[in-house]
Amino acid sequence: MDPIDLIIIGGGPVGLFGAALAGLHGMKVRILESLPELGGQLAAVYPEKLVYDVGGFKSVRAKDLAAALIEQALAHGPEVCLGERVERLEEDQDGLLHVITQQGEHVAKLVLVTAGIGAFAPRKLPAAGAELFEGRGVHYFVPSFERFAGRRVAVVGGGDTAVDWALSIADYAERVLLIHRRTGFRAHEATLEQLLNLPHVQLLAPAELRAVLGTQAVEAISVEWTQEHRTEEMAIDDVVSGLGFVPNLGPMKSWGFTWEGPRILVRAYSMETDRRRVFAAGDVATYPGKVVLIATGFGEIAAAVSRMRQILHPDASPHLPHSSNMELSETLG
Repeated sequence: MDPIDLIIIGGGPVGLFGAALAGLHGMKVRILESLPELGGQLAAVYPEKLVYDVGGFKSVRAKDLAAALIEQALAHGPEVCLGERVERLEEDQDGLLHVITQQGEHVAKLVLVTAGIGAFAPRKLPAAGAELFEGRGVHYFVPSFERFAGRRVAVVGGGDTAVDWALSIADYAERVLLIHRRTGFRAHEATLEQLLNLPHVQLLAPAELRAVLGTQAVEAISVEWTQEHRTEEMAIDDVVSGLGFVPNLGPMKSWGFTWEGPRILVRAYSMETDRRRVFAAGDVATYPGKVVLIATGFGEIAAAVSRMRQILHPDASPHLPHSSNMELSETLG
């Protein structure tokens, strides 16, 4: 089995940019993604959410950013393997890396882990009856906000995901309730202010969702005003959870990395892990001073590809050439 230059584990935004930049600099790349589509959380979790902190865009819808990154990555001809969850990472006596998935085995000279938070699962709503209405009015993923047109919607949570979703849903819904167990919010203050200034949006805080009620579909919710120890039923058509997701890195925890919580410790100047010729970037990687943003992950890719280029071609410059000075068909070696 002939080794490929680089295997990227994870087809989210950082992995896609990794495929684009590595391909630009002449590397043969294969992307392994456990989901049935590329794009990571941008495509699978919050495709309609607006992203404000990526260079070049005042704001951009997550699904549109994912589509642009996919187009950029595929322009450089990577192999793409979807629906493949990686189980093991092994090194042979020749220093080649063997990536074993549920479907087979891949061999590479280098590996880049851009797995984000891993196989993400939503935090379940801690409310009686919520599990009975999943897919019938209780939502953990929001593929389209248009489905809420003219409806009464309760959004639960106080972070950016909850507030961003509530703001987007408010463009379509007849009424929006934002339920948060505290009076303080983790969400961006400007976004929260924008949401709460809308006349058809009501804040319920400090309050907790206690029950989801209905027959064939959601018809009402029971909310407890926690300071008053008072419960109130409210007519509602949909409940959207903005409580975030639980990271599940699965077998990756046994791959010999040094971990800080759910993240792999890397060298900030090269994104190298403790495993030889294995790199990590994006949300799955950490180092002192790390800022968890997509934009940070893009910069980490540049550092990683620069080091990878040196490993593959020891005579090459230690610095990446400016793309404006390159022929796009250039290959290294």
